[in-house]
Amino acid sequence: MADLKFVIGDPRVCTGCMICVNVCSMRYFKVISPERSRVRAVRIEPGLDFTLFCRNCEDAPCIDACPEEALSRTSKGVVIVNNKKCTGCGSCVEACPYDAIRINPDTEKAIKCIQCNECIKRCPVDAIWMTTKKELEERDPDGKIMALHEEHSEELYSKEDSQ
Repeated sequence: MADLKFVIGDPRVCTGCMICVNVCSMRYFKVISPERSRVRAVRIEPGLDFTLFCRNCEDAPCIDACPEEALSRTSKGVVIVNNKKCTGCGSCVEACPYDAIRINPDTEKAIKCIQCNECIKRCPVDAIWMTTKKELEERDPDGKIMALHEEHSEELYSKEDSQ
């Protein structure tokens, strides 16, 4: 499979302004609501804010977890949800290692980032961008971005606060 693209944020640059979250919920649901956004923003401490998106994992455990086969991959490698098949059972939410899928409180269907790029275009500090693993290694050769994600993985990827 070709290098899968995903959206990533640099927690050293992100200000926690929530524009990405608000743009996302407004684009898809015409309301400013973090619960309806396909991206999450998490503040670990002042000055350390993370934006969390679907990583379009190569093995995509969410796809395998869905009993209705409602999740699939596009020709570009983006994992998407078929709302006609999704029953909102939450199996994909539980399977996602990055807590990047949630159940919309209105539709009771799974929602996740589909790489529309609106959040990237609207980020006032250019803290988020589309990348591949290889491109990320080139942009961040010391691996500090992913090291921060790993260091704070327990706070970031806890299922308790995700919905």
